[in-house]
Amino acid sequence: MSEAQSGVAAVDRALLILSAFREEDTALSLALLARRTGLYKSTILRLLQSLLRAGYVVRLPDGNYVIGPEPGRLAKVRQASAAPESATVA
Repeated sequence: MSEAQSGVAAVDRALLILSAFREEDTALSLALLARRTGLYKSTILRLLQSLLRAGYVVRLPDGNYVIGPEPGRLAKVRQASAAPESATVA
């Protein structure tokens, strides 16, 4: 199996949705997510439900989406678990 064929398509698509958010974005509409990812809106909505439940995105009252708290928590875990540059690898 080639590298392009390995993995889980739904996970790849969910990660594609998350990568559609850019630093300068305040919030993204479903239509903009569809344009940036190339995915159908129905597919995005299904995946957003999982991302919402897990805290990766938040739906605003106006229907737009923003990055949720979970990526920030993971960033803190990554920072805390990063080995100091002076540490040696066993």
